[in-house]
Amino acid sequence: MNNRFFLTMIIFMVMFVGFSMRMPAQIAWESDWAKGMKDAAAKQHPVLLDFYTDWCPHCKHLDATTFKEPKLVNYFKTEKYVLIKINPEKDKGAESKFKVFSYPTLIVYNGKGEEVDRILGYLSGEELLKALDDLKKGIGTLDDLLKKQKKIADQQSKENFELLSMIINKYIARADYTEALALVARIVELDKDNAMNKASKAIFQKGYIYYKWKKYKEAVEALLAIRTLYPKSEEAPMGYLTAGYYCEKIGDKPGALKIYKEFLVYFPDYSEAGKIADKIKGLEPKTK
Repeated sequence: MNNRFFLTMIIFMVMFVGFSMRMPAQIAWESDWAKGMKDAAAKQHPVLLDFYTDWCPHCKHLDATTFKEPKLVNYFKTEKYVLIKINPEKDKGAESKFKVFSYPTLIVYNGKGEEVDRILGYLSGEELLKALDDLKKGIGTLDDLLKKQKKIADQQSKENFELLSMIINKYIARADYTEALALVARIVELDKDNAMNKASKAIFQKGYIYYKWKKYKEAVEALLAIRTLYPKSEEAPMGYLTAGYYCEKIGDKPGALKIYKEFLVYFPDYSEAGKIADKIKGLEPKTK
């Protein structure tokens, strides 16, 4: 009887351990960011802020997959991360303080309370683990990229343009649009004749930066200017299409209609010409 009971208990324990091992790892999120940041500062622990919205599919995918990866959860525990979730659409104070306007955005702070970097978009558990480990080592941070770029600042090289582009994206992620635009101007200066197709791409990005900054007039002007500056570039027609899209996005249908009509004049043989003609027919009744 005792042997049977003992055997039953062993089987139960093995089944329980196996079930526990299959259970998804859990993260204890702090919802009060001010409290979380304060506690982390007091203990000199690193922080990861997860900015999400209820409508963001990549945010939901992060929760369903990445943040349940056991290796990542164990990493957070080992490194003593304070993990905070923020919905900036419901917390305008957080939106104003951290200047996050793209989702998902992960902001990493070190134990000294200094922002280390921002990670935009979806990453798998393995990818995020590597990114966090690199940041801990100072690899790929804004400071790291700035130091590398400074050494080759005057070179008209692929490496320099790639570094400038990466730094611009870092500034955009921080909503530091002034610095981003300054580097766009630097790229244009280095590739004035667009020999490396970097100047036209940079001006296209300039339009995006102004759009993110909610300076819509400047965004449209920058995009339309590409045709004048670099008419044979890939970005010339794309600039027109994007400018029209931006006008539609902000409700300026007359502006969009004008741009699309000009597009057909300047780029009649472009692959999207037929679709734009149909779009014009749809917009015309709405602008009378």
